[in-house]
Amino acid sequence: MDRSDRPAFDAGWPRLAVAALILVLTLTTTGLPTALAQDDDRPAGVLSPGVGSRLLELIELEGQEAWSEAVAGYTALIDGRALSAYERAVLLRQRGRARYELDDMSGAISDWRTVISLAVLPDEEVNALRINTGQLLMVDGQYRAGINQIEAALARGVTLNADLAMRLAQAYAQDEDHDGGLPHARNYYRLAEAEGADGRQHFSVLLYYFQQLGLVTEQLSLMEEMVARWPAEKANWTSYASLLAQTGRESDAFEVNRIMYLGGMLTSSEELVRLAQYYSYYDYPYGGAVMLERELNAGRVEASVRNMQLLANLWRHAREWERALPVLERVATTSGIGRDYEAYGEALYRAARFSDAEAMFVQAINRGGLVRPGDTWTYVGNARMEQDDLTGATRAFRRALEWEYSRAAAQGWLEFIASKREILAAGERLERLTTIETCEIAIERARRQVVVSEDEYDSEGRRVLDIPAMCEPWFDTYGNRLPASERI
Repeated sequence: MDRSDRPAFDAGWPRLAVAALILVLTLTTTGLPTALAQDDDRPAGVLSPGVGSRLLELIELEGQEAWSEAVAGYTALIDGRALSAYERAVLLRQRGRARYELDDMSGAISDWRTVISLAVLPDEEVNALRINTGQLLMVDGQYRAGINQIEAALARGVTLNADLAMRLAQAYAQDEDHDGGLPHARNYYRLAEAEGADGRQHFSVLLYYFQQLGLVTEQLSLMEEMVARWPAEKANWTSYASLLAQTGRESDAFEVNRIMYLGGMLTSSEELVRLAQYYSYYDYPYGGAVMLERELNAGRVEASVRNMQLLANLWRHAREWERALPVLERVATTSGIGRDYEAYGEALYRAARFSDAEAMFVQAINRGGLVRPGDTWTYVGNARMEQDDLTGATRAFRRALEWEYSRAAAQGWLEFIASKREILAAGERLERLTTIETCEIAIERARRQVVVSEDEYDSEGRRVLDIPAMCEPWFDTYGNRLPASERI
């Protein structure tokens, strides 16, 4: 594997399914012992002359990047002669380095693990090997083993820095041990901030842990920092609004969405429609309707039946019936759905266009698909009542009796109509009686008038009176009550 192909972190690490770690080896030729001894006199920490001289030759090969030849040379030394534990550790360390350069990760891990187990090198060198071995294990997918190596180095005096905290947090995440990794994610965030990191990876790692562990309050606090630091990042604002809603701060979430809209961050049709729905949810339908109508006219929101229905509903909820009417008409005639005709009829009714409303309610019933057809029949009855069509209203309310949910209201209206008819009939009777009494007085007055001409008598000698026109239905020309008037 070419060095340029070796895995490395990127800002989206928490979403990756595989490890992405930067391996930084710090092995150098420093620390190599300069004291040599005779082959038969090798105190601890000293190389024999034969091993030492050959080691220098192999290090020269490393300097020439002849890694394969170096590995072969180290292997020959290790397998070909008796070595002290120290010599074995030095040679295995160097061979592991050469194997790493050849992308032989498993070979490098094996050599360095052996060196660590020999425990003959200085603590500083062994800890460096633990760190490097841990990183290689993580690259190899052995996350728990890699974690153990790095945490062992930390326990033996290695200072925790942002880089090590990052690697541990990532490895714990890959091992799906989020409880164990959270302290490292917190440390990574803290150390990266202290070091003045200008990237956002430490935010992403900590946010990932908060998300995995369901720590919504912590997510919200961290997201507030991210919004403040990167105010132009739409994804941060979107997540922030979502978290506000999750924590019961729906009105704040609505305000965040409005800020995003005013800032030009909401651009897709779906986002703008969602904002309009927010307006409706927070009982501000007028503002939502104005916004949605503007975006529809600008072509940024798709003029689909569904979106037009939303606009119409917003105008209806805002009681802007005149503004709702053309939208509702377009929706109804486009969809052909009974429910849309019913909504159109309601707006017409609210706008006092009762005849048109009645026609739309009837159209809705004929097209079908209504959720509560009994209520629609009630609407028909109401529209006819407004037109003083009591007979037609009675027919409509009787149809509404067929459904239990609309029966009580319909029965109430039928009783009202019956009562109204009785009142009207009584009024008519009273009006007739009053008219007759008035006529009787007028006729009696006519009778008492002096006859001035024989023309006031008919051929039979009966006096013909000047009967007022309003009395003609009840009295004849002689002032006698007609039979029909006697029955009143």
